[in-house]
Amino acid sequence: MNVPKKVLGNEGIPRFDVIVIGSGAGGSSIAAILAKGGKKVLILEAGPNYLLGLDGGDPGQLSSVYSNDELKVVHRRLLMPDPLIEPRTFRVHQTDSSRTQDDVNYLPKMVGGAASHADFKTPRFAKFDFQLGNLQHRAGLGDTNFVNWPISYDDLDPFYDYIEKLIGVQGPTNVNGATPPGILRTNGYPLPPGTPMYGSMLAANAAQGKGYTPFAFPAGIISQDYDGRPACRNCGFCGNYGCPINAKSSPGVTTLRKALLSGGCLLRAETRAIRLNVNGAGNAVTGVVAIPPEGGNPANYPVYTAEAYVLAASPIESARLLFLSNAAGLGNSSGQVGRNLMFHYQTVVAGVFEQRLHPHRGRSVTHGMADFRGDPTDMDHHPLGGLVEFGVSIEPILEATTYMEQLSIRGPDLWNLMKASPLRDRLLTLTMHGEDAPQVSNRVELDSDVKDIDGLPVPRVTYANHTFEITTCNFYLQKLMDLLGTAGAKYGFAVPHPAIPNTRHVMGTLRFGDDPQTSVCRPDGRFHDIGNLYAADGSLFPTSSGCNPTLTIMALATRIGAQMLSQDDPTKAIQ
Repeated sequence: MNVPKKVLGNEGIPRFDVIVIGSGAGGSSIAAILAKGGKKVLILEAGPNYLLGLDGGDPGQLSSVYSNDELKVVHRRLLMPDPLIEPRTFRVHQTDSSRTQDDVNYLPKMVGGAASHADFKTPRFAKFDFQLGNLQHRAGLGDTNFVNWPISYDDLDPFYDYIEKLIGVQGPTNVNGATPPGILRTNGYPLPPGTPMYGSMLAANAAQGKGYTPFAFPAGIISQDYDGRPACRNCGFCGNYGCPINAKSSPGVTTLRKALLSGGCLLRAETRAIRLNVNGAGNAVTGVVAIPPEGGNPANYPVYTAEAYVLAASPIESARLLFLSNAAGLGNSSGQVGRNLMFHYQTVVAGVFEQRLHPHRGRSVTHGMADFRGDPTDMDHHPLGGLVEFGVSIEPILEATTYMEQLSIRGPDLWNLMKASPLRDRLLTLTMHGEDAPQVSNRVELDSDVKDIDGLPVPRVTYANHTFEITTCNFYLQKLMDLLGTAGAKYGFAVPHPAIPNTRHVMGTLRFGDDPQTSVCRPDGRFHDIGNLYAADGSLFPTSSGCNPTLTIMALATRIGAQMLSQDDPTKAIQ
């Protein structure tokens, strides 16, 4: 039986130029471009490896241990951290004395990172998303922290192009009328859209009838054989699941694999970075202390060294590592480390149809629209909402437990209800990713009263929604309900917001900018305070947009790596 390896890549590298902490969207992307440019890269990944043949070794051919097993993946948390051994704590306000210990918007911790479990939709950010600092002057937003990005859409555009081609993004063939500018690639997607899902088409037709501009949602799921991987078979298990055939272009099987196959990269799985050592002046990292897979005596934990270091462990975990390295937060002269945490405020409505929607035939989401993203110059009439996804549900155990726990249905009634399947086979959802207003008070700290399985203080998340996103939700909620009715739903309802966010979209905590007084990192991703430390994940985002963040994380991380190779013209690294 083949077992995924814990050490992958070139074990003969004598010394490393760069250590990357985390192998997700940001970490794998920067590792790939650095290895392409001739750098020797070590990746430290805290989570396990579920991929086989990732580095071309035994068994050689790329495969995985994934399956469409709801019990294994969702209920036994194959991909997600377990709150019992890796808890986080949550509170709404800084003054709250009590806090909840639970799953606080966890991201999967594993080789290849969180995009392995996502349905991997890949819109770009709109052009105006990089220039939202002017919102700070609007009435009612004085207590928010909107700022402009230190780079423009045009700066990122060639790196969007590069990543979309590298991973094989499918997308619409006609983008005329899609709004706002920049959301969709205009020079033709590498792959055409795959087979549309029936439920998504019902919503798309209804949206078009109401004057909206729906489109085939761009996704990192290959619709044709691409780069040695087979085309998607449209089994329906995209969201929350790893792809058994690797048709999903998640970082593990694209950017990370290219880094490992280059010969210039080594990855150590189940190797958890717990501290950054610094020099006496505190302005340079000298090593990373990590817990090895076998554990052992903390006094004997290995220390890995390189010339430069990159944080890409996710916004919450990257901030946590800085606080574990220094009580005041390493690189925190600005006081901004851990602050401006953003999750997206999702507005979700669900409709029950008389006919079956066959959610197991297709991908989780095949269509959506950007009409509700709005226009920052016309917010009085159209608030800045977000992209809307037309999706379905495919999980029978979740459906059964909903009937049992929420409606107390048992026995023959449960059996008959499962056969009729109103909350799965007849259910259509519309999800809008509402933009979070960045707030200094939304933050990550350490909770010294709660320890994880390794005896380390856990992250404490303080997060409250602003009227900016709540007002936007209320404005578009009825429009979404109307769209459900037009699509043919017989019943519809708004899905309540969870007490603790679970969007799996996590941004902010190490925002980048020109001013060291108000930002943690420079425009090239390097820390203002620490000359050889970089960030390369969603933690850099000054604002959250209303779009899925993964493609932008990958493009931004690639650009940061390219600047490490060629500061004057980073596009040289992708030519």
